[in-house]
Parts: sequence; C-alpha cells; structure tokens
Amino acid sequence: MSAAQWKGRRVGKARSAQYARQAVRPARSRRIYVRLRPQDMAPFKFILEGHDNLAYLSVVDKYSAVCRLVHSPGQEREVREWLEAMRTQVEFSIIEP
Repeated sequence: MSAAQWKGRRVGKARSAQYARQAVRPARSRRIYVRLRPQDMAPFKFILEGHDNLAYLSVVDKYSAVCRLVHSPGQEREVREWLEAMRTQVEFSIIEP
C-alpha cells in the first residue's frame, strides 16, 4: 500500500498510519553460516526440513560446502540448540563472522 493510500486510515488500534506501517514491518532475519563435508549437505538439509519452519538452508559455496541457515530473530535459541543436537549426527563447524 502506498503512503497516499495509508493517509487517514486506521489499522486496528493504531493511532496513525505511520505507526501501523512500522508495527507490521517484520524484523530482519538472522543468519548462521555452517561448513560441513560435501557428502553431508543432503542429510543435513533433509533433517533440517523435518523441523518445520525452524530455518531454511541455502548453499553459499558448493565446493567448500558452506551453507547459510536463515531463521527468524525469535528462534535463535532453538536453532542453536538444534545445531548442537545435530553435532552427534553430522560433523560441521559454525563460521562466526
């Protein structure tokens, strides 16, 4: 919706259109970079997909097997706990920026 369409419109209990736009704006997602063995990329992704909406995985570099886990800011603790539990199944290292 453009600014002109928001002008004078109230959304829910919002006092102003500017407040309403800011209230519904999502926070930025968080990223964790992981390096693992190339042969472990598919099992790692398969297990991650089994945990609905925890995070999604994208491959940054397929040759050195660096992956990016993207998750919502409110799930940082759950993702870190899941990664610690995964250490028993798949060997990987977390790349800190």
